[in-house]
Amino acid sequence: MAATDEEPPTGTAETSLLIAQLQAEFAGFKAETAIKVASLEDTITGLAHENALLKRRLYGNKTERSLTTEMQLALGDLLGAQTQLKKDLEGKVKDALDAAPPEPEPEGTGKPRAHGRRDLVLLESKLPRVVVEVPDEQMEARGYRRVGFEESRQLAYRPGGLFILVRRVAKYEVPVATSANAHSAPAEATPSEMQPESASAEDTTSPTSERITTVVAADAPATLFPKGLLHTSMIAHLLISKFALGTPHYRLEQALADQGVPLDRGLMSRYVEHAGNTLGATVVTAMWRDAIANAGVISTDATGALIQPAKAKDGRSLACKKGHFFTAVVDLRAVLFQYVERHTSEAVKQLFGEFRGVLQADASAVYNILDRGPPSSGGDADAGVTLVGCWAHCRRYYFEAALCRHTVGVQGLMRIRAIFAVDRAGRRLPQSERTAFRREYMAPLFDEFFAWAKAARETTSGNNLATKALGYALNQEVELRRVLDGGAIPLDNTRAERALRKIVVGRKNWMFYGSDTHAEAAAAIFSLIGSCRLHRLDPFVYLDEVLRVLPYWPRDRYLELAPDHWSETRARLDPNDLAMPIACIAVPPAVEPPAGS
Repeated sequence: MAATDEEPPTGTAETSLLIAQLQAEFAGFKAETAIKVASLEDTITGLAHENALLKRRLYGNKTERSLTTEMQLALGDLLGAQTQLKKDLEGKVKDALDAAPPEPEPEGTGKPRAHGRRDLVLLESKLPRVVVEVPDEQMEARGYRRVGFEESRQLAYRPGGLFILVRRVAKYEVPVATSANAHSAPAEATPSEMQPESASAEDTTSPTSERITTVVAADAPATLFPKGLLHTSMIAHLLISKFALGTPHYRLEQALADQGVPLDRGLMSRYVEHAGNTLGATVVTAMWRDAIANAGVISTDATGALIQPAKAKDGRSLACKKGHFFTAVVDLRAVLFQYVERHTSEAVKQLFGEFRGVLQADASAVYNILDRGPPSSGGDADAGVTLVGCWAHCRRYYFEAALCRHTVGVQGLMRIRAIFAVDRAGRRLPQSERTAFRREYMAPLFDEFFAWAKAARETTSGNNLATKALGYALNQEVELRRVLDGGAIPLDNTRAERALRKIVVGRKNWMFYGSDTHAEAAAAIFSLIGSCRLHRLDPFVYLDEVLRVLPYWPRDRYLELAPDHWSETRARLDPNDLAMPIACIAVPPAVEPPAGS
């Protein structure tokens, strides 16, 4: 039988084809699985970093500490490769320290640091009483007979407790006419003397007498709160208790009730709103105008707050809306606050659009509108605000990356720490020499930092805290470098963040503001209290005195009542007027404004 070539069975070819298809599908499935695994690993890494930050914020320090070492952050295992970098940076910081004058010894203060009817309510109160009589010197000089007093009571406060201020306004018997001319007044009578008292006038006229008299009360001192239940000292106490100490009105209501004074929170809110809006429309407005016109450096930041809206037309209560408080630390002369309904570029333009100095802020996009210059400049950015970045915000990103054991975070933190060390050394110099010092010793550190950040960005992949820190620094390079342009420009914006702490404390304690108007009043009060702290003034004494002086003060001189000018203004006032809880204030003549005002 002849040999023939036999073809392989059909089943064998089909099996090979099936195996090839399965191998291709397996390869595709393997590749797809590898991509998913890589994505899941990135997600797990990100969640682990987020968990580490949340655990630190929950159980650790709320903010980074300037004395926290990189060894503590990275537990020592990431610093082995950074020894040479650390040595180089320490050498440059040492050169700057050697060039700067020695740090002065701190000067101690020498003092240890100390850790139904409202009239009927005051009438029956067991609080101590202080009686103040208000005579009329002109009527006394003319010999008019005093026939009694008009009494009114106000709740007042002094360090140590509450008291009842009893104001006794003198009443005089004033001649009105004689028998020869019953409708003619004495030549020496003034218009105020001719005005009879409406409710308590005692007409002593007689058809047979030759002398007709009427009873006239002396002119009482002017006040922002006519016929008010609360004295300015008590109003100042309410303002300090709430906006300086963070005590909400319902707690003050309980504390006053324990002292036998049932003062409800609604009445407190009305007085606070009246006082705050009055101070805001006068003194604080003058301070804002002066800051925008004359300030050199303003540090600003913003935070949110809840505002209680008006009820719906059908009477339903609506959910709270969110407003915002801006703060402005002005050349270390004033701490100002402004409430705005929305955190937008338009709000920033309204606040700082006419400013011509240096504005230091975070990297929020709402400030970008200021780079275009004011409307009057035709879009010329050089004619407007100079935006400066904040190195504390930049450092914060590297701090978080270092907490999550990124080498980039540790290196960036070391470099930024060296920059801050050089800045501390430069602050020992006079301000006129700081700019040259920064350009000599700080500018090289800036160049090295940004060169390193660009190189590290090329080799660092993924979307994580390390790339976020590098991206922030490179995006803000121009703004961050501008601190080299002047020795008065701070390296960071933390002074504005510290000023906002009072807003945050209030946000936790009383949760919301009653209305937009109440928030505006609160911003004015926060401004005056913060500025008083800045100039080491007792805010209670300041507010009490300014509320009594303000009704007499000329409108074009409100800036003289600002905390940074108050010491000079107060020295020109009569100390006897300020010592009395009720007195007419004699306004001194105007003087030339201080330099820089």
